[in-house]
Amino acid sequence: MYKPILYHIAGGGIYACLLVIYILAMFYGLRARRNVKKEKITSLSRGFSPLDIQRIFIGKTYPRRLTRALIVHWAQLGYIRVKYVGRFKVKLVCRRIPPVHNDEKAVFFDRGTYVRERDIFCALFARSGAEITVNLNKPLITSALAKIVNESYAAREDEGVYSAKHYKLKVLTFVLSFTPIVICSVYHCITGAFTMIIPPFTILIGMFVLRFIKNAPFFFRLLWSSIWIGAGLALIIVSFHGMFDPLLLGYASTVILFLGSFVLVRFVDHREKNNLSDYSDLVNFRRFLLFSGKDKLSAVNYYEVLPYLYAFNIKPLVKRKFATDILPDWFISEDGKRGSLL
Repeated sequence: MYKPILYHIAGGGIYACLLVIYILAMFYGLRARRNVKKEKITSLSRGFSPLDIQRIFIGKTYPRRLTRALIVHWAQLGYIRVKYVGRFKVKLVCRRIPPVHNDEKAVFFDRGTYVRERDIFCALFARSGAEITVNLNKPLITSALAKIVNESYAAREDEGVYSAKHYKLKVLTFVLSFTPIVICSVYHCITGAFTMIIPPFTILIGMFVLRFIKNAPFFFRLLWSSIWIGAGLALIIVSFHGMFDPLLLGYASTVILFLGSFVLVRFVDHREKNNLSDYSDLVNFRRFLLFSGKDKLSAVNYYEVLPYLYAFNIKPLVKRKFATDILPDWFISEDGKRGSLL
């Protein structure tokens, strides 16, 4: 039922949520870039891992997403040798186990990242001389193995990168994204449609399973959550079709839910100042690789920066700028084929 005063109050609340989310995303999303130092960074410290790039950019490492980057990184450090098997398959041969973090031979940028990375390496290779064949298009480690490695630590992986304020802002952004659904439900309950109290709960259940029940297979979570979320959103949208809805509140609340909780929330990023310095170095290094010409990159060893090209996801854009004719010492190919790794 359309009640002008209540309707416009509800509309004001819904669009106010969108405005606040947008302001938070713009302010905190640009904060890091406002603090980027204007420096020319042409290299990263020896031992700087692709996982460090993830840690600094997004606050958490996802080794399952960096198969190619980690392979090249470990090969460059002399830990493994790579044998060509097929275009998308290689055999990894362990040359030596990375030293423990307190060994003087250990080379790393961040100790926490290095310790986790070493545990992953040791889980893959039990001893020197061990061999495994991997598909370059699949995760290097299983999700179960990644979970076992992470569970062996008491401290959060992202501790020291983000403050408690960061997580509070993430929660606030999600709450603001979900609030329009609640406002729509409350509006209908006040105007007589008491069954509309159900959609917020079904949507919340679906969102919770999709975002936090990581043990279940992704496609199962996606399908199961889609049913719960879809049913709730369908009820919200249909409820406004039968009444005068000039502000399109049903559609607006649906857009805000997905836009806020899946897109804009990523920009609500509160980093500590010490992490802003590292972030700045990475931004400038990525800029150097992207926008420098062949003449400036001629002195850069392609295979030394290749792990970072994968981590930055810019390899297709910049590979042509480097000299790649000579195969690296750690890559073995009897017929000279390179495959997709290099």
